Amino acid sequence: MSSGEALPKSSTNEISAAHPPDFRATLDALPVAIYTTDENGIITYYNRAAALLAGREPELGKDRWCVSWRLRRPDGSALPHHQCPMARALKEGKPIRGKELVAVRPDGTTVPLLPYPTPIFNASGALSGAVNLLIDLTERKKSELLASEREAECRRLAERESRYLAAIVESSDDAIVSKDLNGIITSWNQGAERLFGYMADEVLGRPITILMPPAYENEEPRILERIRRGERIDHYETKRRRKDGSLIDISLTISPVRDAEGRIIGASKIARDITERKQAKEVLSIRLREQAALYRLTEKLHRAKDIEEVYEAALDAIQTALACDRASILLFDRSQTMRFVAWRGLSEPYRRAVDGHSPWTSEDKDPEPIFIRDIAEAVISDDLRAVIEAEGIRALGFIPLVTEGKLIGKFMAYYNLPHSFADDEIRMALTIGRQLGFSVQRMRAEQARRLAEEQLRRNEANERARAAELLAIMEAVPASIWIARTPDCSVINGNRSSYELLRLPPDSNLSLSAPPDERPANFRVFSMGEMLKPDELPVQRAARGEEVQNFEEEIRFDDGTSLYLFGNATPLRDSAGEVVGAVAASVDITERKQTEEALQESERRLQLALSAGRMGAWEWNLTTGEVIWSSGLEALHGLEPGAFGGTLADFKRDIHPDDLVAVEHDIASVMETRENYHTVYRIRRADGTVRWMEAFGQFSPHGGGPEKLAGVCMDITERKQAEAQRNLLVAELSHRVKNTLATVTSIARQSFSTNPDVHDAHRSFDARIRALAQTHTRLAEASWSGVSLETILFDELAPYRDENRDNVAFAGPPTMLPPRHALTLGLAAHELATNAAKHGALTVRTGRVSVRWTIDPRDNRLRICWSETGGPSVLEPKHNGFGRLLLERVVASDLGGEVRLEFAPRGLICTIDVPYPVGVSE
Repeated sequence: MSSGEALPKSSTNEISAAHPPDFRATLDALPVAIYTTDENGIITYYNRAAALLAGREPELGKDRWCVSWRLRRPDGSALPHHQCPMARALKEGKPIRGKELVAVRPDGTTVPLLPYPTPIFNASGALSGAVNLLIDLTERKKSELLASEREAECRRLAERESRYLAAIVESSDDAIVSKDLNGIITSWNQGAERLFGYMADEVLGRPITILMPPAYENEEPRILERIRRGERIDHYETKRRRKDGSLIDISLTISPVRDAEGRIIGASKIARDITERKQAKEVLSIRLREQAALYRLTEKLHRAKDIEEVYEAALDAIQTALACDRASILLFDRSQTMRFVAWRGLSEPYRRAVDGHSPWTSEDKDPEPIFIRDIAEAVISDDLRAVIEAEGIRALGFIPLVTEGKLIGKFMAYYNLPHSFADDEIRMALTIGRQLGFSVQRMRAEQARRLAEEQLRRNEANERARAAELLAIMEAVPASIWIARTPDCSVINGNRSSYELLRLPPDSNLSLSAPPDERPANFRVFSMGEMLKPDELPVQRAARGEEVQNFEEEIRFDDGTSLYLFGNATPLRDSAGEVVGAVAASVDITERKQTEEALQESERRLQLALSAGRMGAWEWNLTTGEVIWSSGLEALHGLEPGAFGGTLADFKRDIHPDDLVAVEHDIASVMETRENYHTVYRIRRADGTVRWMEAFGQFSPHGGGPEKLAGVCMDITERKQAEAQRNLLVAELSHRVKNTLATVTSIARQSFSTNPDVHDAHRSFDARIRALAQTHTRLAEASWSGVSLETILFDELAPYRDENRDNVAFAGPPTMLPPRHALTLGLAAHELATNAAKHGALTVRTGRVSVRWTIDPRDNRLRICWSETGGPSVLEPKHNGFGRLLLERVVASDLGGEVRLEFAPRGLICTIDVPYPVGVSE
């Protein structure tokens, strides 16, 4: 029996009650020595075989660790009782196996034996004692055969004991499960069958994770990791899934299982159903939450100062006590229609759709609450069901609000998932409804009382305030008001704003028509840049009977600052209709004027920027379809200012036919997604030229006006041409680099493989690479557009040229060579020049090299003739070197040309005939 298989004593008692066999009598009758101890090692039981083996009667409750009188190790040394295997098993909390020892009886005789001490743990996982099985090895020591038989007998006895223990496990009410270190189930008792619903043959050999509900899969790897470390897991509360898919709350105690050598080979789990305990705890928590919610509701309603505080307190209580996701309160209005007055979590479209809906009328007496467990099962109209489901509501409750026997409204509780309403919830909802209804009625009565008192106070104050009303208005408005009470306007008064605006002390005369010693002198009035005379001012004009509407004027002060005013002036007439004065009101529009000027300046700078950047602005009114182009955009399209038609069709008319579909697709895409607009396309102008354009646009923010798409368009023709040229150069460069590397590889291979002299081969290779690099340099200087044949020849023969002797001569028409021709013919010229300097005409002062070339326009071929004279006599070489190989093979393979070498006695003649691309010389 291992520590993982140990059971509490209570389990043994329960087994005894359920099964008549007396296990103690059975153990007493066993011929194998067995005894047990408590957790401190005190012997609590031994059978007759144990007493016979020990040669003594152990003293229960006194003897400790072992029933034997003395103990020795196999080597004969004394073994103290507190170091015996039983003591170790209790101290280490694990079985001890394979430790042979010798028991010494009081009469001096000895018995070799093999103990099997195993600790026992109770249901909570605490160590409660141990059992030891003592195997007498005497006969095995006498004879191996007898020992083998004895060991077999011991194994049978141990298996029998294991069966007894298995019976105890099977009869346990708790689920007891064993698994290996891979999480595979190895044992499954009846308690597990009852708890999880699986029979043993359904789960044995399957992973323990079949019991793991979603989101709990990561528990098993962590548990197995702790078991591998030898840890014990006590009273771990978690959830598991039964065979029928339902979830249960369990408490787990998990212990490692060890083999005879103490190695961990698996784990034993004891699972106890704690669902009822959890449910009881949850119910208690709900009751406490409900009582707390009611207490807070009562307190808040008592302290509420207005109806909004009542609504907020009620919504808090509804969501807390009923654990609903959303809530609302609806009351009958004056038309006896149910209206939302407070809510939480409800969208405006939903409220609008169900506003006015109610299962009761205001005339219903004692209405009953209505609860819908699942909206999918409710008997309601399809339209209403669609509205509720679109809001994500699956269950809801209607609770009437009744006060003084009259229905005044309802409150609603909404749930995002189907919900069964328990009796306790319904009672709680009705309690909240009664308190809410009473509080609403109380606040209505209080509000009516306050309104009556307020109306009375207003009536009393109206008469007192009427006289000062006009003055208060004049002083309060943020406008300047001027009043002339005579037609000559010799005296003009105003409100506080008018004095502050004109920087004058209160009660001074504001009129410029006043006598010189009374009129203000710190400002002048202008309109359209012209200073106004006193009789041209708005108040004076109105005093003559004129209605002056929407005047604008500039007030210039002596300190150089200015203000801008906008207003109206109207005559004052008496009861007979005669003009007796005038009144004017104006507002300070200085900031607006400054903003307008800044905007005008900003627009001017924008136009300059658009013009400098070859850009134009556009705007598309999506409501009217009107398209507006700036003059700059019209110029980009080759149109005169104002010539654009102003429609989307006019815009599409200039788009290149090959790009029209793509542009229409981009427009349709942004109209659907409302993302920023961007497209690149070509236009065909009236003069036939094609230009590349790039357009950007954004939707205007919703501000109540028509929706617009506006942006800029720029001419990117030069950029497109530059990109094309760049792509061409990159492709050409890639091609040339590959060809050059191949050429270098060939030169290296031929230079070093055909010349036995390493130093000479190195010099030849270096010279050829420099020649190739020199041609590359010439091509790079011309941006790889080509290089002239004469330049190549001049570069290669320059080191040998002597102006005084005219030993080098060129003759031929101007001939531009494309990059491939230039590189190949450059290498050929280098080989010929090197050969002439080492072996030919340039080795002596009298030698001369002449190069002539022609272009045959009929078959587009370039023919070059290299001839040497005046040098040493020439003999045809017996072996071909790399120079000749390069001339004859490379020219043929790279250019498709032909090379002929004539080794005439008077000097070498080399003729090169290659195709010449049409138009290169241009």
